Amino acid sequence: MLYLDANIPSYIYSCKENQILYAQPEQTSLTYPPEKYVNRLLENTDRIAYMSAEYGIYYGCLKVFFNNDWRLLFGPVSLTPYSDSEIHQLCIDYVVPQEERQAFSDFMQKIPQLPLNGFLLKLIFINFCVNREILGLTDIIALGSFEQKEESTDRLYEQKSYAVHNNSYEVEKFFSEIIRTGNLDALKKISFNESLVHAGITGPTALRQIKNNIIITTTLATRAAIEGGFDSDTAFQLSDDFIQAAEKLTDPDALNELMGKISYTFAEKVRDAQMPVSTDGIIQNAIRFIQQNVCEHITASDVAEHVGFSRSYFSSYFKKELGFSVSAFILRCKMEEAKQLLKNTDKSASVISSYLCFSSQSHFQSTFKKQYGITPLQYRKDPKLHEKADG
Repeated sequence: MLYLDANIPSYIYSCKENQILYAQPEQTSLTYPPEKYVNRLLENTDRIAYMSAEYGIYYGCLKVFFNNDWRLLFGPVSLTPYSDSEIHQLCIDYVVPQEERQAFSDFMQKIPQLPLNGFLLKLIFINFCVNREILGLTDIIALGSFEQKEESTDRLYEQKSYAVHNNSYEVEKFFSEIIRTGNLDALKKISFNESLVHAGITGPTALRQIKNNIIITTTLATRAAIEGGFDSDTAFQLSDDFIQAAEKLTDPDALNELMGKISYTFAEKVRDAQMPVSTDGIIQNAIRFIQQNVCEHITASDVAEHVGFSRSYFSSYFKKELGFSVSAFILRCKMEEAKQLLKNTDKSASVISSYLCFSSQSHFQSTFKKQYGITPLQYRKDPKLHEKADG
């Protein structure tokens, strides 16, 4: 059914017999997944395994709960249309005799073009149908933080322009907002689909496509992180490190792993930059609660209740740990959110005031001026004043 639906070749493989038992569509062994790829898939102990080849094709493997001998194999699918050189490389990998190469090429040209996440979503659905198990992309592609090298570079990041086709502006805004606010929880809960991850053809080869997508994603993430309060020099340095790391890699799996770390790392950096320094779990819990409810009418009593203490005790504890009161931090978070709304939207002061739960527009304006020395309107109209307020 997967082949009928998506044109993805599908196979039942016997580990004991070391051979394909069934194939869809019907085909000769010539187009079966190469043994070296099958072995790589079988080495993986996860329920769903996947791998990619240098010229941009993916294979997947699924364990079957009711038969330890069987594996369901899927693929290939390609990231981009095959070039003549890639077809030639495929013929070498598949050990295709010269007289069979035309038929082999015809078979491969029918392979569907899917991004990796789109392919994995289909495997997740098949896993649910076969094993009655619900998995998500984050169960297969691990999120994590990118570790920068200790040595730094003085070279400034040079912006490069790459054509982006079929990219969704709404998706860009969505991810930018997550990074800007440092919302790691939202990032982990994202439900991917093919339209979400499709960025068009950005490179002449599959490897260049992935690298270009990393550059595009890094550029967007850098911009969003700076808007979220992350130090611009540090943000550009991290951007340099991501792009330089990508350019040195030639393994598609390693590149895809790097891609998965970009948004998470920038969001994590923004979150850490916004959070006052404290290793106290109770304080961290309180800070997260305040940041996540900045558009609500929350008080010190609400925060104390959230962490399980009385208002008087927790207020004293918070101020002793951080040097300022709970109420002051709530106000600070609301003001930081107000600055972002003034810079990045055309919402009126009245709307922003209501959104942040101030008692009136005049109260919001007087609080903003007291906090930053300028009015909300001055802040919006004169970008030169941003540094004064942000400092």
